[in-house]
Amino acid sequence: MLTILAGLCSSAAFALSDMLSQKVARRAGVVPVVLWIFATGTVLLLPATLAIDGLPHGAAEWRASGLVVLCGVIYVLGYGALLNGLRRGDLSLVTALTALQGAYVAIYAVAGGEPVTAPLVVALALAIGGGVLAAFQQRAKTAAGAGWGLLAGLIFATFFILYDKAGAISWLQQAAFTRTTSFLVWIPVALVARKVRLPRATWALTVGSGSLEVGGLVLIAVAISLGPLAVAGVTSSQFATFAVLLGLVVLKERPRPHQLAGVGMTLAAVTLLSIS
Repeated sequence: MLTILAGLCSSAAFALSDMLSQKVARRAGVVPVVLWIFATGTVLLLPATLAIDGLPHGAAEWRASGLVVLCGVIYVLGYGALLNGLRRGDLSLVTALTALQGAYVAIYAVAGGEPVTAPLVVALALAIGGGVLAAFQQRAKTAAGAGWGLLAGLIFATFFILYDKAGAISWLQQAAFTRTTSFLVWIPVALVARKVRLPRATWALTVGSGSLEVGGLVLIAVAISLGPLAVAGVTSSQFATFAVLLGLVVLKERPRPHQLAGVGMTLAAVTLLSIS
């Protein structure tokens, strides 16, 4: 129950963060937005972690720290793909496709020995069919941002799988080391691109998005530490449900009928995976 609660709370935090970051990214570009979202998370999390848990001790903790550092690099790739998708496409579409990460994690769990059940088979079929419907806008035209959403889902699934292997350190250390790594990796990217500054009017939204994003990351670490992986991965993917509601109600997005059907199938797949 606590795993499901942490996963769903992380979903709500990420959905709100995505809505805010979408608005800023369309105005200022992806590079500086990612930089300051990661900076916000690092400032909020790293000092508290060092004060509470300190640095790792022993070979097992250092190996786990190495894994979460790798996760920090992977997260940069996934988050960059997500923001590129949000910059080009609708919040409801892009986040629904990114939420397929739950299906990918479930497939990994089955390959690792998890039992195959009828609800799981139905859920994966819905996920694949929904992804295809949502990704295409016209006959041969891919909907804006769809490819980036699918890519982000694959990358974040890898992130979940590696996180599950870093249980030798606390969930707070996991989140802090991941976020700090992502920030350090992105600094040279922003400097080379010469895209560091944000318009003053976007600062509040960026800090708010960064605070929600790192909160979602902490809750993911909590969910994975409580386990099992499949439950944590799938419930954390419910951010698509929150994002679709925000997109339709707050942003007044109007996807095409077949895209809406695809999004609905994807959300049904994620929900079925959570139940099963």
